[in-house]
Amino acid sequence: MSIISINIYDKLNDTGEDEELEVFSHEKREIVNGYNEQLQTYVLINNISPTGYQNIQIINDEIFAQTVRVKGEVVHQVIKQDMYQAYVKVRDKRPRGVGNLVTLCRKDSSLKTKEILEENFGNEYEQHKFDILKIIDAASDVRNARFKVKIETVSSVSMGGTRVHDTQYYAEMLRKGQLSAVIIIMICLSKQ
Repeated sequence: MSIISINIYDKLNDTGEDEELEVFSHEKREIVNGYNEQLQTYVLINNISPTGYQNIQIINDEIFAQTVRVKGEVVHQVIKQDMYQAYVKVRDKRPRGVGNLVTLCRKDSSLKTKEILEENFGNEYEQHKFDILKIIDAASDVRNARFKVKIETVSSVSMGGTRVHDTQYYAEMLRKGQLSAVIIIMICLSKQ
């Protein structure tokens, strides 16, 4: 089982103009296990959502150094075809290319998706930097709201309350770098 995550990238030097993405395919040849193999990359374009994001799927052949037996013969490299899913903002863009690329895959696959789009479409992306302190402060400093904030780290540490960022435990986790990946959950309380 692999963990799928959402990764967000900002497009550098974005003009803010609407784009038209096109189906793309690329082929290259490499020697794999003594054979001249053809490696393919496809970028498939789907519909544009009302929010201006276009769903794309990237199908890519990749060589892995792995010793396996195929039809009774031991080989030391295999070609695996992976599919990556992403969304590219092509309409109603945000200033400075913020959130232009969103990937739905493992972290290493997300980087591969970014590289394929950079190489084949001439774009340059950088990972979006979230100000976690500002998000937590905005989520926990509300007036007359009836909800609690719960923060969960990837290591399954959980804190809840309305001012979790004011605790010593939170400060210690922040100092140790344990808050590099967190989930903020808003728990609504009804008036019942």
